[in-house]
Amino acid sequence: MTWRELTADQLNNLKDPLLVDVRAPCEHRDERIIGSVNVPLLSDAERAEVGKIYAWQGEVAARRHALKIIAPKIPEIVETISGLRKQGQPLVIHCWRGGLRSEAVASFLSVVGIDCFRLTGGYKAWRRQLLADFQKGAYRFQPIIIHGLTGVGKTDILRGLKEAGKSVLDLEALANHRGSVFGGLGLGAQPTQKNFDAALWQALREFGEEPVFLEAESRKVGRISLPDFVVDKIERGQGVLVTGTLEVRARRIVDDYALALDERGRAEAFQALLCLKERLGARRIQELQDMYAGGQIIELVKILLVEHYDPLYMRQIERARPFALEVNGDDVKSAIKTLEEWACAVRS
Repeated sequence: MTWRELTADQLNNLKDPLLVDVRAPCEHRDERIIGSVNVPLLSDAERAEVGKIYAWQGEVAARRHALKIIAPKIPEIVETISGLRKQGQPLVIHCWRGGLRSEAVASFLSVVGIDCFRLTGGYKAWRRQLLADFQKGAYRFQPIIIHGLTGVGKTDILRGLKEAGKSVLDLEALANHRGSVFGGLGLGAQPTQKNFDAALWQALREFGEEPVFLEAESRKVGRISLPDFVVDKIERGQGVLVTGTLEVRARRIVDDYALALDERGRAEAFQALLCLKERLGARRIQELQDMYAGGQIIELVKILLVEHYDPLYMRQIERARPFALEVNGDDVKSAIKTLEEWACAVRS
């Protein structure tokens, strides 16, 4: 047995592979292929150490030092990979650009009789393939774009449609952000742009030519940028408008953000309010901060909706008219049912 080369395109068509990334943990964390597992040859500190030797003493010295670090680890690396692999599962090894790290591990495996592939060009080649797919934008699904003011229940509706078996592309979930100044409260860090792109690419592979529901988003969701073809899908897709009363919208927002109202969440909320200072004025921001500190959360949210968010979203809604359908998000279950029935009619 020996290892063989595998292109990025061949990898994408391989059924249920065990994809092993042998780069350092920091590399895998920042940019990775969806579904890959990290079995690093070098730790982050060891990688940095080898990098310094490369800079000071050259490539040969760096390789020799890396070999001293890696050699005692070889049995453990082989056993770890062998333990992760299911019987008969294709095994693919990769590093950043298909260089020495993946070649070394593939060779170790070959020596002990474990057949595997090495990804030609590594992560870099896979990323290049992803960007080429995005550039072509040859996704044939029918986009149904959910429009509506903040708090009308668009996220709840998308979640319900997905649970009902409909095709949904939840960009905010992929970006781990709700898409507003307060959109990151309680959610933790967003993925890197490259990891978002990978998750989006994977999600798109699930769709054929069927209707796919997604929310109207701007070009950026938090700090994540959407690819041009997705923005184009949003702008050209068939629009559906979700409406709702101010009272229900405000209460829904408070419920959605309730987990963020701990000490850290309050600090983040105060900071986010300051981002609106230019639009609402320093005096109004101080009033809102006082309301927040006094627990007048529902009243504060209503003010933010009426004075800030609604005017912004209304401009977007007016540009998107006319809509194919209008539903009321105050009753999410009824809205989902109406959308399901309508989508079936559209497809037929």
